[in-house]
Amino acid sequence: MSTQSGPETPSDLLRITDHPAAVDIAIQIIAAARRRLLIRSLDLEAWLFDHPDVLEALRSFATAGRDGQVLVLLHDAAAPQAAHAKLLELAQRLPSIFQFREVDDPVYREDRAALIANDTGGYYFRNQGDVVAGTASLDARARVRQLQQRFEEIWERARPVAEYRALGL
Repeated sequence: MSTQSGPETPSDLLRITDHPAAVDIAIQIIAAARRRLLIRSLDLEAWLFDHPDVLEALRSFATAGRDGQVLVLLHDAAAPQAAHAKLLELAQRLPSIFQFREVDDPVYREDRAALIANDTGGYYFRNQGDVVAGTASLDARARVRQLQQRFEEIWERARPVAEYRALGL
């Protein structure tokens, strides 16, 4: 990771360029979350969301007893299910924590951005969700508010992914 100047102070904005840096920042963002995580992804990219350390961070957040909430907005809900994404297994064991929706509005589907953001000012944003390259910060509340507003706008118009719910036998 290298720093780059931007809307935050130069030392706060990180440029993420490779998988190890992306995994590391994702873990830090998840660990710093208090009660809410936002995830926007094309298809729960396995290089990130199947990583054991990312899954452990999500498990720790979800079981911390803080009434945590993880909102996951996907472009393709069928792909993670077909790939047996490990995050789905965790989410099915903790359905009160994880909520999934799929972008189905054509206007929003054109926007292929991906992000992980928490409620304490941390984010990792990828303008093109199918590449690793992006920017991140652990303390950028104003930027997270912007990202959150866009996320919530799309979330409200997305369809709930009922097919992820485990069968209640």
